Amino acid sequence: MKKERKYYDDDFKRHIVELYDAGQTQAELARTYKLHSTSIHNWVSYYHNSGSFKQKDNLTEEQTQIRELEKKLRYKQMELDILKKAMVVMLKS
Repeated sequence: MKKERKYYDDDFKRHIVELYDAGQTQAELARTYKLHSTSIHNWVSYYHNSGSFKQKDNLTEEQTQIRELEKKLRYKQMELDILKKAMVVMLKS
């Protein structure tokens, strides 16, 4: 049976970070709110790094550049596939 993934809004995450900053431990917060301690650790880390809980906002400059280059590469490969198919169609007619 597949476990359902839980989603938490930014206000809830911000509240957890504030409680953590106020002195509560990850273990206390995990028990109280039935969260995984790794989630709490990630939320605190992300929020302190960039003020955002989104992973894409917490990437290094190199990671962001790699993602952009991979996106461009996928686009160029798609263009090449289209041109190859067009060439086959043109040669058949």
